[in-house]
Amino acid sequence: MSTESEGGPGEDFLIEKYGDLPGSKPVERASRKARHEGKSAHTKQERVDAYMDRLEGISEDERGFSLLKYKILDRFTINTDDEETLSSLAQGLYESEKKQAIEQGRGADVQRLESQAGNVVEYYKPLIEEKAEIQRQTLSSWLDYLQENDAKQPMWFRYFVVRNLGQMGIFDKERMTYSKRTPKTIAAFPELNSEALGWVYKRLAGIDQEEAIDPNDPQTEEKKDYLGKIIQSKDFPKLYALAQVETAGKLNRQTIEGEWRKYDQGSDYHFLENDLKGKGTGWCTAEGSASAHLQGGDFYVYYTKGADDKYTEPRVAIRMEGDNVGEVRGVNHRQELEPELVDIAQERYHELPGGEIYDKKAADMKEMTAIYNKCFKIDKGTGEKIYLNPALTKDELTFLYEINFPIEGFGYDKDTRIAELRNKRDPKEDAPIVFECQPEEIAWSEQEISPGTKAYIGPLFKGIFGRLAHLEHIYTAFPEDRIRRSKLGIGGKTGQELERELDQKNFRIYDYARYTLRSSDFTTTKNPEKIDLVRLKVRDLGFAGGATTEQIYARAAELGMDICPAEVGPHQRLKDVDQPMGTSYNIAMKQIAGRDGYPRVFYLDHSADGLWLDSHRADPQDRWNPGLVFVFRFRKVS
Repeated sequence: MSTESEGGPGEDFLIEKYGDLPGSKPVERASRKARHEGKSAHTKQERVDAYMDRLEGISEDERGFSLLKYKILDRFTINTDDEETLSSLAQGLYESEKKQAIEQGRGADVQRLESQAGNVVEYYKPLIEEKAEIQRQTLSSWLDYLQENDAKQPMWFRYFVVRNLGQMGIFDKERMTYSKRTPKTIAAFPELNSEALGWVYKRLAGIDQEEAIDPNDPQTEEKKDYLGKIIQSKDFPKLYALAQVETAGKLNRQTIEGEWRKYDQGSDYHFLENDLKGKGTGWCTAEGSASAHLQGGDFYVYYTKGADDKYTEPRVAIRMEGDNVGEVRGVNHRQELEPELVDIAQERYHELPGGEIYDKKAADMKEMTAIYNKCFKIDKGTGEKIYLNPALTKDELTFLYEINFPIEGFGYDKDTRIAELRNKRDPKEDAPIVFECQPEEIAWSEQEISPGTKAYIGPLFKGIFGRLAHLEHIYTAFPEDRIRRSKLGIGGKTGQELERELDQKNFRIYDYARYTLRSSDFTTTKNPEKIDLVRLKVRDLGFAGGATTEQIYARAAELGMDICPAEVGPHQRLKDVDQPMGTSYNIAMKQIAGRDGYPRVFYLDHSADGLWLDSHRADPQDRWNPGLVFVFRFRKVS
């Protein structure tokens, strides 16, 4: 990680631009440089350095970053718990939709809307909550990238980016800027383009200023003047908008015939950077990261033929981390591989150490392509994409709806074809095929439950798990919110024995979790026993806008669930060796004070560096996002 928070070009303008920057006021804590020299932080510069240091430390700590990320999401996204905000947004949507219906002469829609005039908030609440979730997802993409990308920009720049994201609304391509975001803005956050972001960093850091604007652009001088002004004013929305235009080169995708080119570790990074620059790949390698990439390992790029009949069009990148494959990227949305190039990429990474871990992604992409091609065709005359509404098999639907495993891809986000296909299909028609039952054997509400019910899809209700204990399929929403139940053996081992077994089997134990295992408040039962567990999201409990720990526990108790014994955390970690990459969940338990003094619960995570046993802060009033997962224990029913 870069640690250019000591006197880099950024702190100077941060101090002047943001008078409310926490480090701009006197603090006791000194920067790393000042502490090393035995000084306290007295000047503005030293205080900002100290603040950037603290942010750096949090971002380097994966669990600390999770808490910081939650706070940023909570601050910048729509607060669906605020009645005034909800009412204002609902009224705005109502008036906008009604005005459009009147202007387009859609009388039936006008009448439908007017019938909801007295119930506007409830009518639009699901849509607003959906928009809020999209905001969380798009902002999360930025935060995860800024924390994880292997050539991290210095902290001053990352702070600057995040602070500006909270002000950026909708992209205006004509004016090359973004509208102003307010607490009542319903639009998603800007799309993240790694190459464009690198372009902005290099301009603000004073790197390669002469290369910023294409010299062949007829508006070169005008753009250079404009660039100078927005660099001077440190206007990130306008800089990023201009960067999106300047890096949006068009790749020639007419052929997949090509050749691989290897850039050796430690070689001159300018060759790699220049070969990618201006091609519109979206790769950070093209603007600022090539040097760090080649310090970390070899770099392979697959080039196809361009208009000049030369191999100049970058389509696939394989970045090595030391001797192993570290990343495989393409040029589709958010660096996903183009389907027709999956085999080419797979053939090459199979020749490299560690490449086999990408085979699941390749298999999923091939299956996704087969289903997608079965569902759509392109009209040769008009070029229009036509949906064929084919009958899909149980296996195809199980895959598409991710019933057993998430669909993995090579990009930063989910393959966009998944949502495109699901939006074309009717879940009520597909669910009986997935569950191998008749449509009438699926209950979509408590009132529809009958002795013949084989699956339930609807809100949870009091006593549901006693009443539907025999059902395999229980969902609050199909297919995304499945209630997962399991059995777990606990007891018979002390905390020390559990810790030793976790270490022996190479599970990762975070310091806070290790402290909890050794706490006098952590107890285990003497005799082994089997208990029944249920795993669900905060929104499954009826909290579409999130809830506090206290609210979550109380609602679970109403539904017939209890908190787990603390030992469920390490026992579940030992059992759940197939936890998918990128997933995590919390153990609902009586909180145990951590070494920081805050009440904590166990947290199980599968990140790039392994399977973790961790702990999360869980004060009774701490809020949790609606998509976060908790594990509870079923209450025994006589």
